[in-house]
This record gives sequence, C-alpha cells and structure tokens, in this order.
Amino acid sequence: MAVTAQQALGVSRRPLRVGRIRYGLWWLEQASLGPRTRVRAFGEGVSTVGRELRWATELSVRVTLVGIDHARPEPWSDRRLMWLLGTIAIAAVAVAIVLGMGMARWVMTSSNAMLFAAAGALAVGLVFLPLAYLVFASKRGRRRHG
Repeated sequence: MAVTAQQALGVSRRPLRVGRIRYGLWWLEQASLGPRTRVRAFGEGVSTVGRELRWATELSVRVTLVGIDHARPEPWSDRRLMWLLGTIAIAAVAVAIVLGMGMARWVMTSSNAMLFAAAGALAVGLVFLPLAYLVFASKRGRRRHG
C-alpha cells in the first residue's frame, strides 16, 4: 500500500506508514478518475455547442436586422389597405368576443377561465402588432439615394 501511494504521489523517500485518510483520498481520486474525465469531456462538448449556438443566434439577429433595415416597402393600393384593415377589424371583434367570454367566466370564478383570459390577452397583443406597424411604418422617413 505504501509503495503504490508513494509512486502516485511522487514521493521519493519511503515513509514508514501511509495514513488511512491519505490512502483513502488517493484511492478515491484513482476510482473517480474515469467518471471525472468523462464529465469534463461532456462539459467541454456542451460548452462548445453553447458557443456555436450563441454565435449562430447573434449572426441570425444581425442578418435579420440588416435585412429589415434595407427593406424598401412599396405603397399599397387603397383596396389592399381596405382588405387588410377589414381583416384586422374582424379579427379584433373575434378576439373581443373570446376575451369577453373569458372575462365573464373568470368573474364567475370558473376554475378553467384563467387560461381563457390569458389566451385572449395574448391574442389582443398579436392583433395590435400589425396596427402598430401601419401607424409607425409611415413615420420613418427614408431618403432614397439614387
């Protein structure tokens, strides 16, 4: 026992006795060497994949922002705008009905009404997105070079 512990620890002089604690720690280190290296290799692989995913996400966001910045929307005709606003109005009425039913159930303290109200609130937010785009897209003054 003392000889193998000396060889692993790099001890040149032979001690009279290796204590149980020191031998136990050495044995634990030797027994856990395989799993530790596997865990370390797995951790390195996960961190590499994480860095690649972060890089791909950053690149995608940059490309998307550049594409949005270089987009040149063309003006819509009155008919196309009327159809878009009509569709948005119909969707808004449908969302208002669903949200109203959900709120009515929630006020009556139904147990499954919270999901209804949350879905309605999400739908209202999604309906406001195209309206916000229509309002603020025309305010961006872009000069055409050329």
